[in-house]
Amino acid sequence: MMTTKIFFRIFFSSAILLVGCEKKNNTFDVKITKQKSGYGYQILKEKKVLINQPFIPAIQGEKTFKNETDAQKTGLLVIKKITKRTLPRISIHELDSMKIAY
Repeated sequence: MMTTKIFFRIFFSSAILLVGCEKKNNTFDVKITKQKSGYGYQILKEKKVLINQPFIPAIQGEKTFKNETDAQKTGLLVIKKITKRTLPRISIHELDSMKIAY
């Protein structure tokens, strides 16, 4: 079961990375989304949703961002990773370094 989850995470992360890097002039945007108890974000490429992240990544459970600024900072980090052709994975350490409350 755990091996299957890891496989799908790697597969989808790779797909996102490939889609994100197919053109040199990529235009990515962060769109903040309002959730029931806070905020999330979407990563858009040429106005199409590439990543929908309604909850804080790397945190166990379904916790939303407490404010729009935290969601924006995290989304911009994801875009930075995609444009550098690295996996857009966020760690707890990165959340802590950006002072994201969770």
